[in-house]
Amino acid sequence: MTHSDDMPLRAGASRADITPPLDVGILMGQGRWAPFEGVRLPLQARTLLLECGAQRVALVSLEILGISGLAFGGREAFKASICDASDGTVRPGDLILTATHTHSGPETMGLTDLYQTAAFKNWAKSLAERIGESVRQAASRLSRARLVLGSASAPGLAIHRRIRTTEGVVLSHPPPAPEKVISREGPVDDSVLVEGLLDDDGRPISLLVNAVCHPVHEMCIKFISPDYPGEMSLALERSHPPAVALFLSGCAGNINPVLVSDGAEGSGSHGRELAKVVERALGAARPVEVHEVQLKRRSLALPARTGAGRPGAPLRTEICAVRMGEAGLVFVPGEPFVEIGLTIRKASPCAFTAVVACAEDSIGYIPTDRAFDEGGYELGPGRWARVARGSEEIVRREALACLTAP
Repeated sequence: MTHSDDMPLRAGASRADITPPLDVGILMGQGRWAPFEGVRLPLQARTLLLECGAQRVALVSLEILGISGLAFGGREAFKASICDASDGTVRPGDLILTATHTHSGPETMGLTDLYQTAAFKNWAKSLAERIGESVRQAASRLSRARLVLGSASAPGLAIHRRIRTTEGVVLSHPPPAPEKVISREGPVDDSVLVEGLLDDDGRPISLLVNAVCHPVHEMCIKFISPDYPGEMSLALERSHPPAVALFLSGCAGNINPVLVSDGAEGSGSHGRELAKVVERALGAARPVEVHEVQLKRRSLALPARTGAGRPGAPLRTEICAVRMGEAGLVFVPGEPFVEIGLTIRKASPCAFTAVVACAEDSIGYIPTDRAFDEGGYELGPGRWARVARGSEEIVRREALACLTAP
């Protein structure tokens, strides 16, 4: 048996049900929400707690649309309330929140007036309590762990959704008339990156899965569902009990599944296929030495626009990164375009780098500068289009700085 001195890393994981009442509704379009009509699958908060020496990091994957300071009464206040509910298990600076970005979860990005309703406010309070309890439970399950890293490819699950037409750039859904299409070319990221935390017997304590595609199979369908990320997590957890599988969204700002709003069948098929890819990656995963866990944060100010598309005050937000041996996880706010994630990963000093979007702060799309010349939905104007030209370079630079910081 390996002695604790040889294996300083410890890990614990847990789940908590965060399904909202039906009147904490779904995003139905620009500035519009509607109550849910039922629950297809409950929503979960999945938590991984890492401990190495004096450093603790709590990573929480939430099956919601996003994490908006506006919606939750201030980002720092929301995190502080989670830590209070955890009985001080972690400090706010050691807590990382990510959203799976399911479009069939509650509208939590402050894109509508839903967050002003009493139903939302009551649920938000209970959400902080449930996440805090999940963190506390994960801490109670801490045990020695080792890290393995794997990757595989999932071609065909996602497409570049920005299509150049005679009428400008449009989204892949609804599909444009064929005679208007100039080009469908654009990058995708088919890679699926897996980090496994294994116990002494080689069984997964937790699986972290980073994949790149918008969860919009059940968009505008009024039944609560975690979409394909939840289906993937459930499939993996059935295969590896009692492991907790966290989906970590990649840079999918301009990446969609082949079909949109095709319902539960599309979500299930996508999630199960992704779980198979994860199993392949896990089967070929290699162990890596971990002697410390490092968490670095960097504040940044992005050039910004108002909801009407005019120049606005700088948008202040944050990027953070976790390093374990040769593995790096960098957490980026909002919805970066896929090109940004690919560039960060290529330039990363870590041999294994996962770029996680929709983390900590919902700031809308982060397009490339080229996209500002092309236009299209993601460029707005609207509440989802808050950053201005020049944000791409700042996000890349600061993400890499987080990964390289001593």
